[in-house]
Amino acid sequence: MSAIFGFEERVAQGFIEKGVVCLPQTPSGKPDVHDTVASIKNEDIVFIKHAQPSSLRVKAIGVVTSDFPVENDADFCLPVEWVWLGKKEIDYFDEKLLADDHIFYEEHDIQVQRELLKLLPEKYRLP
Repeated sequence: MSAIFGFEERVAQGFIEKGVVCLPQTPSGKPDVHDTVASIKNEDIVFIKHAQPSSLRVKAIGVVTSDFPVENDADFCLPVEWVWLGKKEIDYFDEKLLADDHIFYEEHDIQVQRELLKLLPEKYRLP
């Protein structure tokens, strides 16, 4: 694992059922990459979230299972094994991207990362 990427709940519909995470699209229909897509790779952690100014609700956590995209209509999607589903509230975090309304980003807040790692099944945790 090298990075943790968050996706806003409103763009994540169908990800869990399809076993993928798809990159959001710009209004023109092209993938909205925010300069981080190239860094998503096999074994990275992704999570579906709902962010509010004072809290972050985690809805699902997955592990990317390949560096290669899967065929999924016109979207660019990577295969993901969704390893945790539920609702986890994280009350304190230093979320800087909420004001920018990013729906996809690399998570840098160590508190959020720690909380996400605690939810992972044992086989995905670092020794």
